[in-house]
Amino acid sequence: MLTFSTLASAQLSSVKPKEFSPVIPDFSALSADWWTEWPDVSQEQQAEWLVEIEKAWLDWKKTLPEEAALDERVLQIDKRLEGIRKTWQKSENLKSVKILPEVTFPESPTVLQWAESDAAVARGQQRYQGVQLEKSQMDDGVAHSLSRLREKVALLRDINRNDPKYLSATLDVFFGQINHLQVLEEQQLLRDQLALWDEELTYGRAQLERMLKELRFSQEVADQLASARTKEKSSLEELARERSDSRHMVFESADSEVTLEQQISLMNYSVETLENRLQLRKQELLLAMNSVLDPNGEAEKLTISKTLVENAEKAQADLVRQLNMRQRQVVAWIGEDPKAMQRWWQRFETINSALGHAGDLIDDVKRYETAQLFVYQRQQGWWRTLGDRLVLQLQQLRSGWRNLANYELFAISQQPITLKDIAQMILVIIGAWATSRLLSLVLRRMLSKKRTSEQAAYALWRVLNYCIVLITIIILLTMVGLDTSKLTLIAGALSVGIGFGMQAIFSNFISGIILLFEQPLRVGDLVELESGVFGRIRDINVRSTRITTRDNVDILVPNSEFVTGRVTNHTLEDPVRRIHVLFGVAYGTDPEEVREAAMAAAERVPVTFSNWQRKTELWLTSFGDSSLDFKLVVWVNSNAVSSLGDLHALYNLELLREFNQRGIEIPFPQRDLHVRSWGETAPPATQVSDDKTPKPIERRGTSGSEDWSGDADQGSHGGSNDGAGGDGGDGGDGP
Repeated sequence: MLTFSTLASAQLSSVKPKEFSPVIPDFSALSADWWTEWPDVSQEQQAEWLVEIEKAWLDWKKTLPEEAALDERVLQIDKRLEGIRKTWQKSENLKSVKILPEVTFPESPTVLQWAESDAAVARGQQRYQGVQLEKSQMDDGVAHSLSRLREKVALLRDINRNDPKYLSATLDVFFGQINHLQVLEEQQLLRDQLALWDEELTYGRAQLERMLKELRFSQEVADQLASARTKEKSSLEELARERSDSRHMVFESADSEVTLEQQISLMNYSVETLENRLQLRKQELLLAMNSVLDPNGEAEKLTISKTLVENAEKAQADLVRQLNMRQRQVVAWIGEDPKAMQRWWQRFETINSALGHAGDLIDDVKRYETAQLFVYQRQQGWWRTLGDRLVLQLQQLRSGWRNLANYELFAISQQPITLKDIAQMILVIIGAWATSRLLSLVLRRMLSKKRTSEQAAYALWRVLNYCIVLITIIILLTMVGLDTSKLTLIAGALSVGIGFGMQAIFSNFISGIILLFEQPLRVGDLVELESGVFGRIRDINVRSTRITTRDNVDILVPNSEFVTGRVTNHTLEDPVRRIHVLFGVAYGTDPEEVREAAMAAAERVPVTFSNWQRKTELWLTSFGDSSLDFKLVVWVNSNAVSSLGDLHALYNLELLREFNQRGIEIPFPQRDLHVRSWGETAPPATQVSDDKTPKPIERRGTSGSEDWSGDADQGSHGGSNDGAGGDGGDGGDGP
């Protein structure tokens, strides 16, 4: 070991240590990441770094103007710098705090000594869990502090240095940075404390295991446990009598306050009874452990009983629910009376504390049962203990299954339905399914040997399958206690009703059953029917389905329309779908600027969805008569559609706002007008009208040698040639 240490030190001395150079913040242009290496350096280096930071802060603080807002922020920064040093001092003080103070782990202990040490370790574990909760909250605080710091840095970057607000923003950012450093140190403090306490708890658990291996028999301990067991039993019987008397007195008074007093007293007795039973169970386990250690004693059997622990946990949960109900009841009766509320809440706090102690006793019983199993295995052998455990488990499983199988779930025609009946029904259904599969295999084999035709085999299988289903339904109805002799009357009544005008109702009924079982539609889906109805499904009933439109109008749609018609479900599996938004811009506009504007507009729409697979895109689709035609292709979340209105309207509004900000023009329709003079060889001039049909241009004049031409934008220029030779007017200049 000495040689290894010497070699290690020799190797370490040959490695050049990493130089530490603390980064000092420049307050004239405060950086956002000067502090990022703080968690990676040692505490000595952090102390050196903090000194340099304080020097720079003091120098810059002298240059600050005297303002009330700035002085308050300066004082807060000074407190945060001092808080870092206090955190270091607290960390040093916590190193001397032990999680298991004054706990002894004696050699060759008795079961009572082991129980005392076990209780001390359990209390230490509770303290450890409390610090774990504080660390979890501190982790959330670190994330929140970093998020706030990023917000402040973003605000600082948006402010001009010549702006008077820049100085205040710099102080805010520096305060956030120092505050984050203090939070990091507090987080490290909790980590160090948990690490030290974890070592102590690990040592304590190891010592408890060692004590279990070295337990010795003590007749004195056996007498003490037996005496304590007798007292607990007598106390339990007395509590049972008091609880019974209190239950009879609950409804003797008509005063609600007196009744509530009796109910709370009854809860107290219930909690005390639970605690006594658990305490009695602990003493029984310790007594059994001490008895099995007796070298002259007879072989002992395990006394593990999961039923007690399970019943205790159920009783504790039930009492917690009762306590919450009583608290709400007191609030409803008393109102805003603080004195009465304080008096009642003291009683509630007593019950709540007792329930917490009962939970600790449940954990103690679980540990004692594990310790008992360990001691029994060491004293009597693994195989004997395993046999006892198996017998106990089988007995518990048998009694538990019997109680569970006979548990009444509901009743049909005064016939109770239990889990046993449900299991028998499931077996009948499985038998019917197996029979159907067997018939299918037989028919396939007959078909493969060409003993029958495919059409005949299919028809026979369908008929037999329907018969199996009908027989299975009759058997199930008989099992639930229904009189099957009345089925013929029911069938006749249904046939008559269907024949005399219930076809639509029956169709909707069957369609509703199909929808409920197949579930092509669910409550909350966004659907569009063939009839044009568009909205969200609110209720799916047997006869109709309720759909709420964007206008908050409820429409009842017959279920047959969903089965027989075409239904578009926008949110059946994936609520994300793609839409195309068409728009055009003027010729001469930079397409890349259009892309940036469209992407920015799409990001501001709350329903836009984007990831590495589904990205927002902009397509140049065509060169129109008056514009460059684009198509904005976006993925949207259909679940948020109905509450926000029409999707195209949302994107068009954002596109218009973005185009106005960037100066991108949306053009009007344009037409070009070409004018020529009457010439013998010149073809007749035409004019393009709004319907784009060429028409001859009428001219009045005698000049045949002049050539008139010009372009006019319909709606803006409107040039014409209405004169005879000479000047061309607004239509253009002559050659």
